[in-house]
Amino acid sequence: MGKDKKREAVNTADTLGMSATERILKRIHELYEKGLNPGSDGSVGLLSIAADPLLQLKIYKPRKKVNVMLIGNHSAGKSSFINWYIGESVQTTGVAIETRGFTFVTSGRKRDTLKGDATFAFYDHVNGLSKFKGISENVFTEISTSKDRNFSCVDLVDSPGLVDGEMEYPFDVTESIVFLADHVDLILCFFDPIGQALCKRTMRTIERLNEHHAEKLAYYMSKADQVEKEHDRQRVLIQITQNLAGRIKNSHAFKLPTIYLPRDDLAVPIPNALEEVCDDIDKAIRLTVQKNLTTMRDDCDAIVAEIANARELNGRRRRDNASATAKGWALMVFGWTVLASLFYVAVLEACATKPVTTALKTHALPALAAQPVFRDLVEGLLPDGGRRWFGVEHGGAMVMGVLAVTFLIIQFVKSRVWKLSPTMTKRDAKRLAGYGTYVKEVKAVREELYKEYFKQIHDNA
Repeated sequence: MGKDKKREAVNTADTLGMSATERILKRIHELYEKGLNPGSDGSVGLLSIAADPLLQLKIYKPRKKVNVMLIGNHSAGKSSFINWYIGESVQTTGVAIETRGFTFVTSGRKRDTLKGDATFAFYDHVNGLSKFKGISENVFTEISTSKDRNFSCVDLVDSPGLVDGEMEYPFDVTESIVFLADHVDLILCFFDPIGQALCKRTMRTIERLNEHHAEKLAYYMSKADQVEKEHDRQRVLIQITQNLAGRIKNSHAFKLPTIYLPRDDLAVPIPNALEEVCDDIDKAIRLTVQKNLTTMRDDCDAIVAEIANARELNGRRRRDNASATAKGWALMVFGWTVLASLFYVAVLEACATKPVTTALKTHALPALAAQPVFRDLVEGLLPDGGRRWFGVEHGGAMVMGVLAVTFLIIQFVKSRVWKLSPTMTKRDAKRLAGYGTYVKEVKAVREELYKEYFKQIHDNA
């Protein structure tokens, strides 16, 4: 993790086949989870650094894929669009209400299907969806090996077809969609022109989504090829627009393009904005790359700032500990002095009792006749005929009481003053310094990723 460590090349066999956008998103995700050199000793991700007890900083890893949710009435063409976009039939289509749950469609190395709990484990950021009663049995994940378009950078979420009437869902479909809206980057609203475009449940759901996610919503009239006459299509478009007018927030920028899956047997050309849907997804991908790079910069800056704060706090604690120690030692010496004085007064009081006085005069003083220094000390312990303690009766006991209380007060004050805050060890300080250097290297990688992103934009221009 030091300066002498060289960053390993990331051009593995997997990344060579990726687009620049996919490599950038994947690399950002790796920097958060595994660090500069995934798989090597000493490589640590930003998440681990931030979670270190020395920092205790909460950051979240950006997702390495863009999440796009499709909503609309049943038979609006959501599943058909997904199949077309990825170039593989993973979703069942038809006029019947085929999709009664949520299906996450993602790219992977092997074709597979996940159900319920496996989906929540795979998409841990939407695990809260499981709180909705009856939804676990109606959540699936379809893993496709397709590399068409930008599918490798996108997770598509097919939602239940919305209908009115007696149709009952096994879970609260509107609230589930609103919940997922918090975790997706783009919401495509498809309106079927045949019969269900004005579905009340669809309109109610869109109204709820506009409360907090208006900027994520894009609207399309799907299956436009089923309405061959221009005036009929315009009539349907007007009806949909009128119903949406009072429910959406960004009405000034409202668009409702017509789309349908490509076909060669049309007698009259019909405007098809299908590529606009792909452009919206591509735009969401580009915005996500920018957002993730910005988030990584902010998180790196937050870690560097927290490292500085931790060092400042450690220095302040060391100074406070030194001050507290000095005060503690002073109080300890003062306490010892008071305790010694208490012991001395106790000896004086003991020597003032008649049995002790008699014993000292009869035995101790004659025995110390040849030791004048010790004889004087012993004589000093003997009562002086009422002049001690200024003649106050029981004065010695009172002084002992005062000294005892003083000693207890000193001990209490010392216990409050002599409190040491935890400080870093040399190993901790070295680890923190290493984090600072490491994060600077991560920021340098971020700059390289930004250059790669701009180069891609320039090359595609």
